[in-house]
Amino acid sequence: MTARVTTGVILAGGASRRMGQDKAMLPARGHTSLLHHQVALMQQLGLEQLFISRHITLQTPADLQHLVISDINDEYHDGPLAGIFSIAKACPQAKALLVMPVDLPLMDLATLRYLLNIGDADDRAVYFLQEYLPLYLPLSTRIRQYLEDQLTLATADKSIRGLLSYCQALSLQPANSTALTNTNTHEEWLASQQVSATPTVIERE
Repeated sequence: MTARVTTGVILAGGASRRMGQDKAMLPARGHTSLLHHQVALMQQLGLEQLFISRHITLQTPADLQHLVISDINDEYHDGPLAGIFSIAKACPQAKALLVMPVDLPLMDLATLRYLLNIGDADDRAVYFLQEYLPLYLPLSTRIRQYLEDQLTLATADKSIRGLLSYCQALSLQPANSTALTNTNTHEEWLASQQVSATPTVIERE
């Protein structure tokens, strides 16, 4: 287990408009839903806590409801930064977040563990290439204030890219780039189901 008090975050708050249905609820990898699969994957990392960022307007399976923290704004989902902020605010004791979007069905344990270990060792924000998510994010007072400002100020930048720039985050090279396969459309989802996700030994860039 990492020495830092790290909280796992699964981002599953979006409306899945391009998919045409809630992608978090699609059956995946032998689980009743992709959300169940990602929870099971993250639980193998030995994190101190694990939460699901999922907007209150979305239905959640009964057995996962105790993990859900909804956005501060209960009228509409304001993007991944809003989900990150809501969980950071709900977990004042957390020193870092390991953030993964739900729509990476081929993500593997080795890739997540590598991100966690490098972020924890270097005490800095880290991500892969230009994918931005998943992300290891230390929660210093400065970072917490940045998140709050971006969700409350009229001139805010609510992008993950802006957060990474502010943090001077480190970009890593994954050995298994297939793990970063994103599924936003039905076609992308079907293609991902034809691929077998296999753990890969990962080396630092």
